[in-house]
Amino acid sequence: MRVFEGHTSKVRCVCFYPDENKLVSGSGDGTLRIWDRKTGAVEVLKGHTFDVWGVDVSRDGKMVVSGSWDKTVRIWNAESGETTCTIETQSWVKSVQFSHDSSRVVAGLEDSTARVWSVETGKLAFEPIKCHRGSVECVRYSPSGDRIASASARGSVAIWNSHNGEQLRTWKAHNNVDSPTSLSLSPTGTHLATSNWDEKIPFVFDISTGEQVAALWHGENVNEIAYSPSGQFIATACQDNKVYLWQVSFYSRRP
Repeated sequence: MRVFEGHTSKVRCVCFYPDENKLVSGSGDGTLRIWDRKTGAVEVLKGHTFDVWGVDVSRDGKMVVSGSWDKTVRIWNAESGETTCTIETQSWVKSVQFSHDSSRVVAGLEDSTARVWSVETGKLAFEPIKCHRGSVECVRYSPSGDRIASASARGSVAIWNSHNGEQLRTWKAHNNVDSPTSLSLSPTGTHLATSNWDEKIPFVFDISTGEQVAALWHGENVNEIAYSPSGQFIATACQDNKVYLWQVSFYSRRP
């Protein structure tokens, strides 16, 4: 549907605003860019000192959270573009997401843990979850908020209880065991979209069966994938420095 250009390095992550009129992306150039979906107009947020690997927008559209290789999680005022909270970590941050009530932020880290912080205090909500043997490349809350999905550098996907960290299910999503995986749950919670750094084709799986039901064709490798809140669109962050927007009814076609 549309390609957004402006980042000067690989686009590492992308996320829709709740109203779907905007998208926010993070890049190896250290910036976040907020794009108007219809016009392509852009706002640039600066503050990180290294690659931005994870971004998310609160459900009210008032906050943006980002995670970076500079070992920080930053919460931004979405209207002013100012940083309102900076959380320092002991490891590279690979992925971030707000809880559904926007009171917490979950992050996947290089040290094989997922960590949850209070947005208000910036403190850990509970002990870190030991997720995978490799780094935790992606973490996502389920639409209901009672599950967390995580993806590892070994291509595996796991589902966790978001209240106590109990592992509920795990499976292999991609063949390249040494390559990270990004994932996004559909709003209905019935489908899971995944992408792999070493592959040009992201996939969509049926959660109940684990069956692959769709493929999204790209000319370059894909770093991250994201469903829109309504489930009508999918956005992909690509190593060609671009963001691609897909209409779900056509997501198996080549762009």
